[in-house]
Amino acid sequence: MTDVVHDASRPASPQQASRPDPPERGKLRVFISYSRDDLKFADQLDAALDTYGFECLIDRHGISGGEDWKRRLDKLISEADTVVFVLSPDSARSEICDWEVEEAARLNKRILPIICRPLEGANPPARLRDRNYIFFYDEPKLPGSGFGTGLVNLIAALNTDFDWLREHTRYLQRATEWDSRGRPANRLLSGDDIAEAKAWATRRPKNAPEPTALHLDFIRASEEEAEARSSEQRKQLEAMAAAQTERETALHKAEDAQQKRAAMARIRNIALVAMSILAVVAGFLGWSAEQQRKTAEQQRLTAEQEKERADDTLARATTIIVKIQDQMDDETKSAAVAVFRTGAAHGHAPSMRNLGLLYESGQGVAQDYAKAREWYEKAAAKGDAIAMSNLGGLCADGRGVAQDYARAREWYEKAADKGNAIAMSNLGLLYESGQGVAQDYAKAGEWYEKAAAKGNAIAMSNLGLLYESGQGVAQDYAKAGEWYEKASAKGNAIAMSNLGLLYESGQGVAQDYAKAREWYEKAAANGNADAEARLESLSISEAAGAGRYAEALQLTVAWAAKVEGEEMKREGKLGKQTAELLNRVAWHALLAREFTKALTVADRAHTLFPNDLAMETNRAHALMFLKREEESKALYLAHKGEPLSEQGSRLWERAIVEDFAEFSKAGLTHPMMVDIEKELGVSR
Repeated sequence: MTDVVHDASRPASPQQASRPDPPERGKLRVFISYSRDDLKFADQLDAALDTYGFECLIDRHGISGGEDWKRRLDKLISEADTVVFVLSPDSARSEICDWEVEEAARLNKRILPIICRPLEGANPPARLRDRNYIFFYDEPKLPGSGFGTGLVNLIAALNTDFDWLREHTRYLQRATEWDSRGRPANRLLSGDDIAEAKAWATRRPKNAPEPTALHLDFIRASEEEAEARSSEQRKQLEAMAAAQTERETALHKAEDAQQKRAAMARIRNIALVAMSILAVVAGFLGWSAEQQRKTAEQQRLTAEQEKERADDTLARATTIIVKIQDQMDDETKSAAVAVFRTGAAHGHAPSMRNLGLLYESGQGVAQDYAKAREWYEKAAAKGDAIAMSNLGGLCADGRGVAQDYARAREWYEKAADKGNAIAMSNLGLLYESGQGVAQDYAKAGEWYEKAAAKGNAIAMSNLGLLYESGQGVAQDYAKAGEWYEKASAKGNAIAMSNLGLLYESGQGVAQDYAKAREWYEKAAANGNADAEARLESLSISEAAGAGRYAEALQLTVAWAAKVEGEEMKREGKLGKQTAELLNRVAWHALLAREFTKALTVADRAHTLFPNDLAMETNRAHALMFLKREEESKALYLAHKGEPLSEQGSRLWERAIVEDFAEFSKAGLTHPMMVDIEKELGVSR
């Protein structure tokens, strides 16, 4: 046949191929595909492209029967940004060259075909027949063609979409590594890298190859993992914020049980003694003021020394009272308020701060946040660090003052400068959440470490969260576990629960369900509601993991009934929480081969929460196993390309194929699965 001539766009002049300065953005990697009969030309092309700043990947090994040549060539093609295919009669007929073209197409690599000599009637590989060819020999139909002109045209083509193609290769390599290692979460993108990858995929140049399915799976999985992590962190932040609403009261209650019992026996005596001390101090202060006007220098010095001792005694008395104020009767609380008022009248900063605490908590007085703020401000003016920290809390929560995170930060910083650990921990929380300051995980970590060094358990727990999520520090589950253990030793229930999660998932520690259960039980005993739910979930996971599907179903049914009752009592109606538990019931019913039950429960879950497609997946599975294939297939294909929920980006088809994989592990199969996977365009 006559060679088909496709004329690639030509440069204005040969001078355009003058060697450029070495690119700062890195070299474009070019795989040269060629027939062994064209090795001399391939070597010349390699040398020429190297001169112009390109990195050529060229295989000069022979192909032998005992050699894994496909793996070697596949690696080179995968690492390349562009494939240059050297067309000749020999390469056009070569099965290996044709395989290289197919492999490059499978990886969505840009392919630039060049012709080194006339094809003499040979047909190019099918994927290259409609491409524009670049001629490196003197083609009579194209005056001026030859090696020099061909090189100019090839360089111009290679430099087109340079940056986008380099990212195509980089993301594909990361995605391939993630896929080959079983798709672990710690190999995914995180933070700003996810947004950059999504932006890269959407700005594909017109003539550039599309991202592969693996590219898109990798980016999507990264986004889903980040959203899941963010959701968990939001829960943790909410839990921390709730815990800190009682920050000062909790701080002063941190006496052991024995001290509290002993204190109770002396409550009235303590109050009376404190009031007596204060009366003596007040009388003495008046006396010393008069004496200062009448006596000599020595008498003045003696009075000041006595005043300092009296102030110290008063401070100790008021500290004892505030620690046990929640156990006092009304009469004793009133006495405590009187003690603090008298102390405040004489300029005693701890008394002012404790009055603020009483007004904030409503102990002994009517709760009044504005009044609490006034007393905190008076104490802060005298340098009281706890009062400064409490003012930060009021500003952050918007109690007694307009909510103002920037103002809260200012108060926390003043308290932190005076060594207040709670303020340091709260500064970390502001930097972590980006409230009142630019979000800065590294800065949050610094403040948490300062607070942790002073024994603050919340800061220790938050440091564990940073290491677990890899925010502001390198992700390190072992380090996270160390911080959780330190916080747990100080009674932090959130840290206990998170330790349970690490043992349950096997992150940073050997997977150990028994150990996970111990930590969840400790957290639950310390009032952590999430730990109670995790204990329920752990029992179900253990049963299902051991293949005891009927037991897992029974446990899930009991849990769902409990949640249903709680939600009805709390909300007056059933909603998302019950629907999610019913969906789990449907899933375990499928694994237990109770398909009718699975369908009934899935229908109910969908009715309660119809806008979440996760509720429909189990319904589709149940229809399939009940041999209602047409209904099942229609449902499987109806939601292709749709996210499971408005909040997430996990697509319907990915959830379906992952469910199929779990069914296979459980020995549960159906002939429809293979067909559905093909029609959805995904595979396990």
